[in-house]
Amino acid sequence: MGCEQSSIPWAPFEDKAEWDLAYWMGRNLGHNQIEEFLKLRKIQTCDLSVASSYGFFQKVDSLPDSQRWIYDDVTVVGDRPGEDKMLMTERLELWRRDPVECIRELIGNPEFREVMAYSPQKVFTDMGRKVRMYDEMWMGHWWWEMQEKLPKGATIAPVILASDKTQLSQFRGDQTAWPVYLSIGNIAKATRRKVSERAMILVGYIPVSKLECFKPGPGHSLAGYRLFHHCMRSILEPLINAGKNGVVMMCSDGKRRKIFPLLAAYIADHPEQCLVTNVKENRCPNSTVSADERGEFTECLLRKVDDTLDLLNKHKDDKITDEELHTHGLRPVYDPFWKDLPHCNIHKVITPDILHQLHKGIFKDHLIAWIAALIGKEELDRRFMAMSQMPGLRYFRKGISTVSQWTGAEHKEMQKVIVALLSGAVCDKVLVCVQAIADFIYLAQLQVHTDVTLACLHDALERFHANKDIFIELLVRKHFNIPKLHALIHYIDSIRRKGALDGFNTELSERLHIDFAKEAYRAGNHRDYIAFMTQWLFRQEKLNLRERYLRWLAQREAEEWEEKQRKGRQKGKGRESTAPSEFPQARAAQEDQSGSQPTDGSHLRQYILAKECAWQKRRLHQLQTEHGATQFHAALLLYVRKHYAHVHYRPTQYTQYSCYRQLKVLRPWNPYTGNPFVYDRIRAIPAVSEKGRRKAVPGGFDTVLVVEDREAFANAPVGSVQGVRAARVRVLFNLPPHFLSAGCRQKTVAYVEWYTPFTRVDELTQMYYVLRSTRNKQPNASIIDLEDILGPCHLVPRCHAKINRSWTSDCILDVADFFWVNPYLSIDSFSSSGLYRRISADVP
Repeated sequence: MGCEQSSIPWAPFEDKAEWDLAYWMGRNLGHNQIEEFLKLRKIQTCDLSVASSYGFFQKVDSLPDSQRWIYDDVTVVGDRPGEDKMLMTERLELWRRDPVECIRELIGNPEFREVMAYSPQKVFTDMGRKVRMYDEMWMGHWWWEMQEKLPKGATIAPVILASDKTQLSQFRGDQTAWPVYLSIGNIAKATRRKVSERAMILVGYIPVSKLECFKPGPGHSLAGYRLFHHCMRSILEPLINAGKNGVVMMCSDGKRRKIFPLLAAYIADHPEQCLVTNVKENRCPNSTVSADERGEFTECLLRKVDDTLDLLNKHKDDKITDEELHTHGLRPVYDPFWKDLPHCNIHKVITPDILHQLHKGIFKDHLIAWIAALIGKEELDRRFMAMSQMPGLRYFRKGISTVSQWTGAEHKEMQKVIVALLSGAVCDKVLVCVQAIADFIYLAQLQVHTDVTLACLHDALERFHANKDIFIELLVRKHFNIPKLHALIHYIDSIRRKGALDGFNTELSERLHIDFAKEAYRAGNHRDYIAFMTQWLFRQEKLNLRERYLRWLAQREAEEWEEKQRKGRQKGKGRESTAPSEFPQARAAQEDQSGSQPTDGSHLRQYILAKECAWQKRRLHQLQTEHGATQFHAALLLYVRKHYAHVHYRPTQYTQYSCYRQLKVLRPWNPYTGNPFVYDRIRAIPAVSEKGRRKAVPGGFDTVLVVEDREAFANAPVGSVQGVRAARVRVLFNLPPHFLSAGCRQKTVAYVEWYTPFTRVDELTQMYYVLRSTRNKQPNASIIDLEDILGPCHLVPRCHAKINRSWTSDCILDVADFFWVNPYLSIDSFSSSGLYRRISADVP
């Protein structure tokens, strides 16, 4: 082509099309599949520059790389004699990368330029600077404390580590991997949470071994602990000098800074937290609380790393006994990996684990088990089976006792309904405990915290501890010395030090296992699999690095083209033109500029309807019988007289209506969740009867929040339900064309049946409850504009000690009389809808 290979952005491949194919093959096909694909006759006619998998991987290997893998031999000498009377040994493999170079890659990545911070900040929510906000890591106390310990002008790179042993295959249980991931707190947590952004880097595989060279017993376990710390020390050793003296790095904004990488957070479940901190599993890795005091809600003395190292040194020198070391809850690992890391207090580095401590631990393993012991598994199942359904809410058709595989998703779904579900089934103190735990879980998941939300978090935990003895009185528990329950005490301090907990959730580690362990394992022949996995991942990173480079070129080309167009317009010479076609991404970057933005906080919501109606010609009797809209005609006449008095036409019983199945309403932006584009689905779907092999499908008529009084709603304070009312959507339809003004294609409205206003509040739970609104013993119904629908409103029936056996999820909204307004449907509704009095009174 008359140019050097280096000038071709997709080299060593021939052109853009071949690069796209190569990138797809490398990302989606294994070795054998690539060979078979390239041997296809149709592919061979494409005249590709590669004809075999060997040639393909040669070209991939010639691509620029990032961080190479380092192989270390680790020889473990056991205490079991072999046949030759010598102590048995075992040779293990440690695969690692240089963490300093990984940090250099992250902090210098230009794609992170807009989400990167280099200095700490203090953010307040009020003009008086009294209520502090805790969001990103740079908003916490830790960064400020470290900044004061370093030389002036130093830039901190808060190192975030995560490790978790994972099984690679369900069919080969002995094949496991122990990945260690690294990121930095300079990158916004929303970016770190996205696996596709590659903001978490795999820095090592810790060897996994049964250590058969050791005799069974305490020595065997201790050898495993020491092996972990030895390997982690090898992986993180470059951080010692870098953290003490700093390393000059090119940052994503193009400036050079002296970076001090300091270990700031370690993400792990409880057993691994204890392994990392060198603490026994029945003790707290953060504090010195004794095993029999973990159930108390009292201040406890935090562990200090100097004290821990001093005790280990004394035990090593036989100055204290095994019993004394055991009293402090420590293991005799004398050379922990964090021993020489600068400014590292490992006990404060450990972060809370929402997945295993809250969702799986306190909620599922303990609270649900206690509730089942009190009311019985059958009653609990029946209440879940009779739960009113909503889009996005899981329906446990057979209850929860039949669920065999539990994940964090199931735990979250149960939490959405547990408070309202147990009302009437348990005594007041038990319900207070259940609600306190639910409040704590929801508050802990907020993506932005303030001093106010942290006070609510403290209040929730205090309410639980004030009432928890009821479980002992009811003979469900004998004590509360539960490590995961004690861990909740440390949540508030962790948030103040390092920001909101969504940046340190172990769910991310579980997700990273798919890309960095399980997919790499599946791509090979499962022999010498760790070595193969490192090679496969290395090639994947080469492909991703080149793809990111091409995207950067495309973006730069688009910006240069736009700059030329702007200068041309300024000179009066601007004219219509198109972006260069060399990089399709350049055109895509411009086309994305027309995307819509979320609405503001007004009551006028953006919504989405299908392009075509599901039912084009529905008569009145169909709406009355299939949709249950018994007052449809009267409500429509009232709406027409109010809004279209100048139109002489009036609907009759023969008028036909075009109806929709569902409506999607844009959820208003909530700073506590940070989701900019989330749509809630509202259904108005009649039941489908059984026919032949087709089973009957129940209908879905969802309950929603509606602005009944626009003026009152507009003037209502934040967190208020003034001017808002619950209703059930029965029909989504277009007005007849007689009522459309010139130029208006259609006007879509909704027929709803009202519930009573939000005037009744339960004193115990601080939750609203409503009844069906009636007029002359008929449903109180209206026609409303779609713009007045704020979003879903989950109503849960109020039950007695035993639920009515005839109640099912299909008919519950029609047969029950009283309904709880459930604020736990989502974290959005919990934190911002005003439906929960206890939170709306405190959280702005």
